[in-house]
Amino acid sequence: MAVAALLASPASVDAGKPNPNSNNYFKYTDEDGVLHITNRPRGKNGDWKLYKSIAANRTNLAEISRGPGSAGSTNLALDSEKAHRYDAYIRGAARRYQLPESFVRAVIHTESRYNPNAVSRAGAMGLMQLMPGTAKFLGVPQPFDPRQNIYGGCKLLRLLANRFNGDMVLVAAGYNAGAGAVVKYDGVPPYVETRAYVKGVLRRYYAYERQAQLGGGELRRGPARNIL
Repeated sequence: MAVAALLASPASVDAGKPNPNSNNYFKYTDEDGVLHITNRPRGKNGDWKLYKSIAANRTNLAEISRGPGSAGSTNLALDSEKAHRYDAYIRGAARRYQLPESFVRAVIHTESRYNPNAVSRAGAMGLMQLMPGTAKFLGVPQPFDPRQNIYGGCKLLRLLANRFNGDMVLVAAGYNAGAGAVVKYDGVPPYVETRAYVKGVLRRYYAYERQAQLGGGELRRGPARNIL
């Protein structure tokens, strides 16, 4: 079941029909004057109107500018200092939004290789590569601030997890291509970039889970594929 995302005040309303390649949000005002906003409208179909259509974070890693001080390599060891530089923020955001920590790490690793200054040619910014419109919608005024970026990206992952019943494959696909594209194709969209992205995120998720299991405690049979 999707959880409605409530905003204090809408900045603007995007007219037109939902964009199948974007993350679409809808609104309606009830009889008490309360504004409701959600990414999955149910009931009162005639009252729901498109609120915002936000571009997905379709980031091609080959197009990312690594920013100052970057070595430029796409290879990064899971246990490197750089990969654990933002542990406190990752753990805090994962707890707040009830996400597997290893999944958050996998998304950051795939999106930016832990470079807080990364910028794609499309304009996606920071560790979790938030597009400007997405950052604004998520309440991230400084997308290059590691804490704000990670918490904002995790908020988007939570919205996608609500939308797709916690299916990590669909959540990763929606993060890259937009929830609308996942709905349109009833699964991972047939985009070469998105399919490679999903495989990369899942591969790193399993690797981070194995690392966590070996680092302490009893070895579990295997990581879960669904987000609660």
